[in-house]
Amino acid sequence: MSTESSVTETVVRNHLQAFLEQKGITAILNDYDEHARFFSEAKFYEGKQAIQSFFVDFIGSLPAEAYDIFSLRSLRVDGNIVYITWSIGSDVPLGTDTFVVDNGKIVSQTFAMYAVPAQ
Repeated sequence: MSTESSVTETVVRNHLQAFLEQKGITAILNDYDEHARFFSEAKFYEGKQAIQSFFVDFIGSLPAEAYDIFSLRSLRVDGNIVYITWSIGSDVPLGTDTFVVDNGKIVSQTFAMYAVPAQ
């Protein structure tokens, strides 16, 4: 693995750890560049402050047991790009993110997930 890939993977794993260990929004955002871009189906976020609003809403929408049943299904690294797939039990059978890391910070991210409609 190249040095670039190693740094990139470390940044993304740190980001995931901050989320899964519920260290809070500030810890989650520490891995983002000030001018990072975040793409979701619903909206484009630019800058850490805008991305913070995504995480406030996303974390607030998670079921209580989400952290306990979160599963990282795959993590692929190529240079400064990381692609992950994940699930949160049967409520969210598939989520995916792509991260671009530059100088040890996330500079761009895409996010998508499929949530089973509430019955």
